[in-house]
Amino acid sequence: MDSQITVKAVIQRPDGKFLIVREGKRWQAVGGRPEKGENLETGLRRETQEETGIVNLEVGKVVHVDEWFSKPEGDLKHIVALFYHCKTNTEQIILSDEHEEYAWVTVDELDRYVDSMEKEIMQAIIAASTESGD
Repeated sequence: MDSQITVKAVIQRPDGKFLIVREGKRWQAVGGRPEKGENLETGLRRETQEETGIVNLEVGKVVHVDEWFSKPEGDLKHIVALFYHCKTNTEQIILSDEHEEYAWVTVDELDRYVDSMEKEIMQAIIAASTESGD
């Protein structure tokens, strides 16, 4: 079984709100797998720009790590996800075809999404908010 690393951006605006994006019925963080030859930060920046149009991204430290098993291309893979606390001044998001909707949310608003949000992004947002003192 192969392992894959995925990078996720827990993006926060100056007003303290965090970006979540919806793919199908699930709310999640922006991100994906680095391409061959890309380092983690470069992959995170590329994925963020492709999925949201955000180019002014301040990449901070890893605030959450998670793992799961999945079949993204048919074969079972061990996925390790690194969630980076990122900051931006961008408010207008230009979604890729990957996502149907986006929202800027506070930690207090996470309860509204509990049934439709991946638990990993919820944990990462809480960790990032603790780090930034929000």
